[in-house]
Amino acid sequence: MDFALYRAIAAQGGVFTTAQARETYSEWEIRQLVSSGRWRRSRWRGVLVDGELPESASFELRAASLAAGPDLVACHSTAAGLWGFDVLEDPTLHFVGPPGLVNRRLPGIQVHPSSLGCDDAVRIEGIWCTPPARTACDVVRLTPPIDGLATLDAALRSARCTREELSVAAEAQAGLREVRRLRELVPHADPRAESPMESRMRWRFIDGGLPTPDLQVEVGDGTGRRYLDTGWRDRRVGAEFDGLQAHMTGQQLRDDRRRHNWLTDRDWKLLHFTGGDVYRHPAVMIATTAAALGLDVPRYRRS
Repeated sequence: MDFALYRAIAAQGGVFTTAQARETYSEWEIRQLVSSGRWRRSRWRGVLVDGELPESASFELRAASLAAGPDLVACHSTAAGLWGFDVLEDPTLHFVGPPGLVNRRLPGIQVHPSSLGCDDAVRIEGIWCTPPARTACDVVRLTPPIDGLATLDAALRSARCTREELSVAAEAQAGLREVRRLRELVPHADPRAESPMESRMRWRFIDGGLPTPDLQVEVGDGTGRRYLDTGWRDRRVGAEFDGLQAHMTGQQLRDDRRRHNWLTDRDWKLLHFTGGDVYRHPAVMIATTAAALGLDVPRYRRS
């Protein structure tokens, strides 16, 4: 056993290149170590993994980082996943490098040249990646508008960055694609949003010209109190997103109906929307909400 090689493998989080292995072992020995299960091949040519370590997304990302090259760092949704606020679940792994970067086409990897470079990279879980605030801003600029507020809300909810840091990062991206949309969204970001779909629903309201709703609206009196995901206190209107997990059991359904009745008894109007409303019928959702608020229906142009 070559301890220098295994110290290098450990320092690299369990992944290493065939070039590193060749400094100690012959091609035949490398094939034997792979055949025996001591090492295993990654998805990317020229990158191996310590076979004693379990397969995981983390090892896959470390292997991809070696394949992409030491001058690149994880970015976009890949970095967001490392920081704990990815809402896209994009299977493609994203890396960023300097503006003059020559494109490197590898399966499952997208490389982004950036005028911002990667000198601000930080290390997390053994992988170099863009800082949290920059990561969130990059995702917002490079993805569909409906995912922007969900990303910013999730970034704040993760406590990896603050709204002030998001504002600074947005200013640093002056002149880049969709930076105006990013800057308009940052003031609306709120860590109290409990799910990406609630954030997407809220963005539809804002984008549709409705008054900006509040989050976690408390309604209470001497008999108790309840909280609404999203609402307009001055109009006594609440809006909630109902996902597939909303009524998994009979008890959950009963609790939900009792809560609904409790709120309506106190003159609150509670609206319920689903993914179909948010993604496919936003104009109808906005019109329904505007009517409940007693407002003229805005002319909605789907973004």
